Parts: sequence; C-alpha cells; structure tokens
Amino acid sequence: MLTVTADTRRTLVAVAAAVLAAAALTAATPAAPAASAAGLPPNPAADPFYAQPSPFPDVAPGTVLDSRPITIRALTLPVPIRAWQVKYRSSDTRGAAIADVATIMQPLSPPSGPRTLVSYQTAQDGLSLDCAPSYVLATGTALPAEELALMVPLLAAGHTVVTADYEGPNSEWTAGLNTAHGVIDGIRAAQSFAPAGLSGSATPTALMGYSGGALASQWANEVQPTYAPELKFAGVAAGGVPADIEYVARRIDGGPLSGIYIGAAVGLSRAYPEIDTATLLNARGKQAFEDVGKQCIAQFSLTQAFRRMSDYTTVPQLLDVPAVRQVIAQNVMGTRKPGSPTYFYQGIFDELALTPPVDALVRKYCAEGVTMQYRRILIGDHVTVAVQGAPGALAYVHDRLAGKPAPHNC
Repeated sequence: MLTVTADTRRTLVAVAAAVLAAAALTAATPAAPAASAAGLPPNPAADPFYAQPSPFPDVAPGTVLDSRPITIRALTLPVPIRAWQVKYRSSDTRGAAIADVATIMQPLSPPSGPRTLVSYQTAQDGLSLDCAPSYVLATGTALPAEELALMVPLLAAGHTVVTADYEGPNSEWTAGLNTAHGVIDGIRAAQSFAPAGLSGSATPTALMGYSGGALASQWANEVQPTYAPELKFAGVAAGGVPADIEYVARRIDGGPLSGIYIGAAVGLSRAYPEIDTATLLNARGKQAFEDVGKQCIAQFSLTQAFRRMSDYTTVPQLLDVPAVRQVIAQNVMGTRKPGSPTYFYQGIFDELALTPPVDALVRKYCAEGVTMQYRRILIGDHVTVAVQGAPGALAYVHDRLAGKPAPHNC
C-alpha cells in the first residue's frame, strides 16, 4: 500500500494550490468553443455517448456499456493524466435501469504495486448535463477549481480516481437514492474496467467529497450495505455535509442562498413525480422551475437569490405539503447505518450545510456503533472550510487506503 509522508502531503497540497490558482479562471471559458477545441460536440445533449441505450440491455448495475479515452483539461489545456469516460448501467430512485457516465483517471506513472481507487464526488450541483463532471473535465470549463485541485494530489499519490455524473441523465440533484446508486455503480464500473488495471471488488476503495459531493459520498455510504453488499469501502471523508435538506431549506428560503433551495426542489421533483408541480406551482413558479432546470448552480444561485418559495407556489408552505414531506423523509440522512468508517469535517459557522443537523447525525452514527471521526472547524464559511479541511480529508483517505485503522472520537 502507498505510504504518504508529511513531506509528500505538503507537496500534494502545493500541487493542489497551483491547480486551484490556475483553475480559478476556468468558469470564464465559454463551454461551446472549449468543447469544439477538445473535439467534442457542443454539449452532452448533442453527444451520442451520453444517450440512453434503446433497447436497454439486461445487465447488472455497474456494467460498462461503452467507453472512450478522454483528455482531461484545465483552462481548456490538456493535463497529463490518462483518462477514460465510461457509460455504465445504474438505477434511478425507483430502481429502473439508467445509463450514467463516469470519468476514470490515472497518473501517467501509476504505482507498481496493488492499485487503489478513490471515488471522488464533485459538487455537481446542477440541473443540466452541462454541469456534469465528465463534460467539464473534458472541456476544462466550469468545474469548481477546488475539485480538480483535490483530484490532482490523489492522482499524484498513485491512486486511480473515478468521478461519476451521479445525478443521472435527468440531473436529479439532491435525490439521495439516485445519487447513491450513481456513485456505487460508478465504483463498480471502474473496478471492472480492464484498462484501469484494478482488482475488481477486491480493490481498496475510499470515497471523498465536499458539500454536494459530501451528500453523494455519504448517501453511497448509507446505501452500500443493501445495494452493493459485495463492496467494502476503506472509509469515507465528507465535509460540509447537507445532512437534513428540510432544515437547510427552511433557513435559506428568501435569503442570499435561496436559489439553492429552489434548485434542489427542481431536482427532487424530477425524481419524485408525486411532487405535483403542475398543481403546486403558480405561473411564476413554473417559469422559474423551467429556467432553473436548464442551469448550473453558478447561474441559479444568482438569479434566484433572495426569492421566497411561497412566491412561486399555490400553497403557503411547500415543505408542509404531505407528498413533499414524504419525499423529504426519504431524503434525509441517518435512516440507514453507514457501511464504512466515516470522517466528517464541518465549519461551525457554515451558512449552507448548517451545523446542528450534522451534529445530530454524528450522534446518531456514534450511537449505532459507526467508526466515526468528527472534526468541527471553528473559523470559516462554507467555501473556506472546503480549503481548510482538504488536507485532513486527503490524509484520512490516504491512511485508510494504506490499511491503517480508522480513528474514532465519538
């Protein structure tokens, strides 16, 4: 197994910082010209690789349906990483077969010994496939800088990295089961993908993600024991965890982050048609949902800031509608015991992934006997804690994949 020294960790952090500085300009790069420069169609909707198979083959979840080599780009410039996109069979919220896409990455000089895998969940946070990590990694456009900055040190440390478009073909943002299935089946696909040189389900595997990526990582941790009992994760590192989406929604409604509530409502309504938007939304709300449904978080977080959900609905409080309450109950963490050792890091003044539900979730996990390490960060907001907590999360992942016992501070 790979041993990561303190000097190596400092080097990895420096590499991440360099990528962070370079990638900070990425969002300004127009997507369509970047796709053309990369030799790709202008968007995933125009790319046959992203199309759903018809008829859909009768294969097990995680089966690779198609693959192609891809060049990873930052600022539209190629990065020296071997990479492939794989299309694989997964399951949506109801268990129906869907095809998701994941990106598998390896350093140019992989380790000579047994290979390890990190499933890195980006904060995909969008309602369009244009927001999918597979697309933005290939075009070098809109991926948040800190995401690539954390993948690079994982690759530099010798790990294979897989990152899935876990929202699925309909971009069902914040839908827990759909998300978990996308992550888990992406891991299955990577482990079985021969060019990656892994050892199937025996491959030491860890998960990592922040914010929306933490939601995806921890939902996979909770769902794995029943959905993929053949898998065993070495550990899961998750920061800024949206543990209780209702708690967050009620507190950000009408404020500067209200667009995130509205975007999450769009994503959940796609996964759960029992949220009857035709009845629950007024004309203004239907237009907002249509507009947001084509956007990534960088857009709708601005255009929908300081909006109240009640301005868009035919009911006084959407969160009190019985059908909505049932959906919320199915999408709050803690209804299942995680299958793997877990590390949470949380800013106590986080304005988005609010701390009280995370504290409560940690207490519940501890009471259930989960091997749990919890770090509360005393200074910083949602964005700065992502940077502050990154070295600890990287160290946790490295140590688990090196076979070291997981720490526990319940």
